[in-house]
Amino acid sequence: MTLISRQMISQIGWVTGSYGAAQALRLFTNVVLARLLAPQLFGIMVIVNTFRTGVELLSDIGIGQNIVSNRNGAEPDFFNTAWTIQIIRGLLLFALALLVANPLAQFYDSSELSEIVPIIAAVFLLTGFQSPSRYVLQKRQAVKTIAIFDMSMAAASAIVHIALALYSPTIWALVAGLIIATGISTTTSFFLIDFRMHRITINRDHIKAIISFGKWVFASSIVFFLAMNFDRLYFAKEVPFAILGIYGIARTFSDMIGALVQRVGNMLIFPKVAAFAKDRSELRPAIAGLRLKALTAAACGLSLVVALSDLIILLLYDDRYIAAAFMLPILMAGAWFSILSTMGEAFMLGIGKSVHSAQANFGKLLWLVTGVPLALIYSGFAAALCVIAVADLFRYLSLAVSQWKEGLSFLKQDIALLGLFVLLVIVWRLIFTQLGIVADFDAWMAYGSIVNG
Repeated sequence: MTLISRQMISQIGWVTGSYGAAQALRLFTNVVLARLLAPQLFGIMVIVNTFRTGVELLSDIGIGQNIVSNRNGAEPDFFNTAWTIQIIRGLLLFALALLVANPLAQFYDSSELSEIVPIIAAVFLLTGFQSPSRYVLQKRQAVKTIAIFDMSMAAASAIVHIALALYSPTIWALVAGLIIATGISTTTSFFLIDFRMHRITINRDHIKAIISFGKWVFASSIVFFLAMNFDRLYFAKEVPFAILGIYGIARTFSDMIGALVQRVGNMLIFPKVAAFAKDRSELRPAIAGLRLKALTAAACGLSLVVALSDLIILLLYDDRYIAAAFMLPILMAGAWFSILSTMGEAFMLGIGKSVHSAQANFGKLLWLVTGVPLALIYSGFAAALCVIAVADLFRYLSLAVSQWKEGLSFLKQDIALLGLFVLLVIVWRLIFTQLGIVADFDAWMAYGSIVNG
């Protein structure tokens, strides 16, 4: 085994291992909080977190992507200029959150939001001042350091949230937990690299480079947010907060898979493709084998999780959340298309074609905006879940066309992998049903009675 192969395996191990550990901590926190807090509180936080994420993404110009992709990204003059822009952005977002708190509360008919959103606005200040050190380390491919940092922050967040919920089992435990955990992350980030390197800097050439690259990241982020969160925003108006909270838990589980692959793509594939100095025609064969191995492992692992996903909910949550056992297998199956799409986006970003990401997410958004309301109105919540589950297929198809145009198509490989994934899900489910480990079809449908009417 070559030194490069051993290094790659080590990096993948740290990325997946740290992600698994961090997600295990978040899952443990989620389960404990679900025991301590009422479902409708999670429904309110779905709106709060969606708003927070949306405001951040709707003003994103790709600070991190700029640092990773630019040849000067690891130089203090460049990343400090990016950091200065980020600070200014954080201050503007803080002011914006204060302005929209009351209109947001009126739109969702929730007086709590008028009190919560101005307090949550502090998160924008904290993330604005967060050190760009993580992106510098990502460019240097210092995977181990980032992995240890992420696991430490997950542990800190778990301790803070659970302690606050035990002290005060109200919505304020979730609000204060978010602010305190963000503050810890921001403070600690300055010590990932020499903290003395941070300074307010304005370099006009670097600003031009950041804006030039970031304009398509900005467009992509807008569409990405809407594509990823339209379901939450729409359901927040159309279903009770309790059902929204249960749906939020199911989405949290299904999003873990896509987030893991996105992490691998951002930390390993994107930097390696961006650093590929050879001819473009040599890029595809250089990475095709590794991609096939990674996605085959993903198909085996995800198929097993899909087959057992309703059991996971039944084991971890009480009867108030049983509807999530119906929702999760549907959403988890759709994560396969998210995995393929995320891989494609990492390639496109690596060759500097961020516009393709925006186009792909726009295709997904059109499907959701059209399909989710029609499905909910005419066929019910279960149909809307199916529309959401296949949404990333439209994102993938757009990226597949873009990859073909760039000479980076893996369509035949992906068709074979899709067949393998579907076959494995069916086989696993039949085996587990025969063994009495999971429910049969009728019992599984009964889990969704609360939302299926």
